[in-house]
Amino acid sequence: MPSGGASPAAASCPESGVALWSREPSTMRDLRSLSIELYNCGQRVQVLAGHPRVKLLDARLKPIKLAVGRGASYAATAEPHDGPTAELSLRPGEVAAARIFWRDQVRQGRKGTATAQVLEIAPRPGAPFERLSDVSIELGTIRRLGIGPWERVREANGAEVGDNAPHYGDNHAWQRTVEVDATGRLAGEMAARKIRPALEQLRTKGGFTVDAVRTTLRGLGFSGNSDGAAEAADGVAYAVYPGGGSCVAGVLKRDRLTVKVGSVRLEGGCSEP
Repeated sequence: MPSGGASPAAASCPESGVALWSREPSTMRDLRSLSIELYNCGQRVQVLAGHPRVKLLDARLKPIKLAVGRGASYAATAEPHDGPTAELSLRPGEVAAARIFWRDQVRQGRKGTATAQVLEIAPRPGAPFERLSDVSIELGTIRRLGIGPWERVREANGAEVGDNAPHYGDNHAWQRTVEVDATGRLAGEMAARKIRPALEQLRTKGGFTVDAVRTTLRGLGFSGNSDGAAEAADGVAYAVYPGGGSCVAGVLKRDRLTVKVGSVRLEGGCSEP
């Protein structure tokens, strides 16, 4: 098993000085939400003002038409939250999060359900949009999205802020995982950025094999006990361990590639992200 406590492999910070990723969706009654986290991995303070800008794309990367407003209340009732939002100064090493809200509801007489598989987000006005793949947002026929403000959830010293700060370790008794901090998550995210285009190129060529996937991963710098591939239903399953307790796993199929960042299980293997 790869060492979950190993130092992360060289994971350079993006030129923007921030790294973005999403967490798994959660549900409360018929309102669903997804947390987007922003890690200041650079050397200067990042100033976030209010709410991020968000776009949703379908599997063919076509924009989905939808109404966008502020807060969970907008997603639930179309009434936006107009309260003031404070400017947030995020120091190097700190993590902020913003939540998006929607309802997967189909109304009789309306057509046009939609499912987003790609999310594009601009963390502040004037910033370019960054793409997050492998999300799954089922919008039903309402197609209304509520955007929450940026909030600090982890300080530079690693301390979590507030009651709703995300937990980086999955503490299910049968699936305990290594605690992954923002630096470890960054290692996983940067590894995923290398893996996705390489395996996508392999997929489009067709005729890929377990050995071809393993060779591709090793060519990206994942070698020894840090890579693995095996046959799966209609495809090839793979997992790599870039360090810091993080892992990247997914399945390569003829019609689709999945790339998910997770954490190393204490009993071995990569957790389901």
